[in-house]
This record gives sequence, C-alpha cells and structure tokens, in this order.
Amino acid sequence: MSVMKIAIVSRHDPADVSAWSGTPYFITREIKKISGDVVVVRAQKTAWLLMLTKAFRYLFRKFGSSIDLSVTGTYSRTVGKEIQKQIDQVKPEIIVGIAASPELANIHTNAPILHISDATYAIMADYYPEQSRIPNWLWREGNEIERKVIGKSFYSIFPSQWAMNSAQKDYDADPNKLKFIRLGANVGALPDVSDAYLEKKFGGKCNLLFMGKDWDRKGGDIILSAFQHIQKAGIDAQLTIVGCDPFSGSPPEGVTVYENLRKSEPEQFELYNKLFSEASLFVLPTRAEAYGLVFAEAAAFATPAVAPTTGGVPSVVDDGKSGVLLPSSADGKDYAEAIIKLWEDKEKLAEMAIYAHKKYVNELNWDKWRDDFSLLLNNLQTADSLKQESAGGS
Repeated sequence: MSVMKIAIVSRHDPADVSAWSGTPYFITREIKKISGDVVVVRAQKTAWLLMLTKAFRYLFRKFGSSIDLSVTGTYSRTVGKEIQKQIDQVKPEIIVGIAASPELANIHTNAPILHISDATYAIMADYYPEQSRIPNWLWREGNEIERKVIGKSFYSIFPSQWAMNSAQKDYDADPNKLKFIRLGANVGALPDVSDAYLEKKFGGKCNLLFMGKDWDRKGGDIILSAFQHIQKAGIDAQLTIVGCDPFSGSPPEGVTVYENLRKSEPEQFELYNKLFSEASLFVLPTRAEAYGLVFAEAAAFATPAVAPTTGGVPSVVDDGKSGVLLPSSADGKDYAEAIIKLWEDKEKLAEMAIYAHKKYVNELNWDKWRDDFSLLLNNLQTADSLKQESAGGS
C-alpha cells in the first residue's frame, strides 16, 4: 500500500494518553505506523467554545437537565469552519474522525471520511443517565449531526454490535459502510500466563478489582454489596477500587482504594498493570457502558470479568468463556453468588483466564486494530484505482 496523506480530526488531544481513555492517542499511534504522512487537525482557536459548552453542561446538570451545546448545529458549523480551513490547507487523501461527529458534520471534502466512534448520539442519549434529560430541540439537533456524519462517511467504524445496530436502525446507515473493529487494550508489559501465574491468581485470597471514576454509574454500590455478601460467606476476599474514593479516605476493612492512577506516570502505570495481574476477578457492575476498554485490559492479564449484559460489554466479554455476564437488573447478592460459584470452581476459572488472554491476543489488541484498519485503507485505494481506470477508459 502506498503512503497516503491522512488527516486525523479529533476533539480530544491525541498526544494526551489520558484523553478519552487514551483511545485517540493509540489510534493515532497505529495510523502513523501505517502511513508516514499523518496530520492531526483540531479546532484549537475555537477551543474556548468547547470549554463554554462544558461549563453550561455542568451548570444545567445542577438543575436536573442534560444540555450539551457541543452537539448543536451552531457549535458544529462554528468549529467546522476552523476544521475546514485546515483540511483545505492539508489536502488529505483520507480523513479519520475520532469521536468527532460535530467537528465533521459540516465540512465539505472530496476525501473519503472514516468515522470512528464507540456509540451513536441516539443510543447515548437514551442510555447514559447523565444524558437522559435532553430537551426535544437538542435531541433533534444532535441526531441531525450524527445523521450527517454517518451519511457522508465512506466507513463508520464501531467497536460493538450494539453501536453498529444503532447506526443502521436509527440513522439508516448502509450496512456495507458499517465496520466492526474492536478497540485495543491500553496495557504495558504482559505476563507469561503459566500454571504458576494462574496458581498465584486463584490459589490464595480472592482478589476483586473494580475500576471507574463514576462510582454510581459504574455500579459501585453493587460491588460493595457483593463484597459484603462474599465476606459473610466466609471467603477470604479483598476488594481493590481504582478511580474514585467513595469512602473519603476511610474504606471498610478488606477494601483498598487508589483514587487516581495516571497512566502517563510510569510508576503509576506499572501499578495499574500490577493490579490487573494480581486480580482474581475484574468486577464492574456498570449501569451503562458504550464499550469498556477495561474489560480488554483485564483480558490481557488473563483476568476473568463479571459484568452486566449491557451496551457494548458483550462485544468485549464472552459470557461463560472469558467471564460471566449477568442481567442488568442483577444486584449485589446476584454478583456475590456468581463470584462464589466461580471461586469454588478453580478449573473453570483457569479455563476462563486462558480464554480471556487468547481473546486479547486474537481480538483485543492494537496490532489487530491496525491490521483491520489497514484492510479498510486498502479497500479505499482499490476503489480509487478502479474509479480512475474507469474514468481513463471512458
């Protein structure tokens, strides 16, 4: 494949490994491995406008409304003008948008657009609690932006069947233009999944790992209730919470809290990976999840997951194989029963761990993402070549 000039359009800074769980950073890194001619395009002169929409969003949330002005036509057109100028200067052969629907909806270009996102506006607005009180006018504008960007994209790329189904059902997307590519795990050095490694994971204390900044949405109350049930059952267990501190510095007995681990800090990233390595089970009773990169990260360390059947989770966790998926209505007692049943079947645990690691190796890593993305670029080049040949022969 010849080198193609690629413009990456992203609301988040692809140089920041912490932005949007590191997804723009890793996608940009992988695309640069494919092409040596990659330019990042961002609306930096109008960044103040995005900050203003965030401030309004926070303010409206205090009054019980969910209003995100960054999905309005006014925002899209204003930011789009700045993006358009840069696109016109760069003259890319391909445009890759990373969660950039408002930024791309109103630009005009002959270059094919590859739209990458983990969800659509329609399912996010219906699904996430903080986005469930949207006024009708904003619902219409947000959906119109999404319809535009999906309609003008050569490919719309999603990491879950849940999001793909919405693109087709809610926006009449052409099925041939919808592509399923899972996002990769953002992990460091991986262990050798040996018998000794598995014995250490499952042979001693039952180490439960929970990660999430939003304690309520991620189901923190459910994991805490489950942990208490497990303790009452007489199982020697430990719960580690990463990303938030619901106990204000005074966690219950058996609970360890790491309120904030930064992947950009080498020592903290090493600890982050160590926690996955030492965990017996990764438990996340999330109430809403578009994808869940943490499930891919758990799989990288051969750590089976226990989670609900919701959103994009079933595209990352294979029920009964790399973990256990419970109904969205499951409570702490249900999670405790599932965990205890698993913990008492060490052979099943080991099978799940090995399967999870293989799933990471085969499906949930960035090398795999790059291979799948390269195929799409090849398709674009082939289509362009045929188009040129057809024009030359007419």
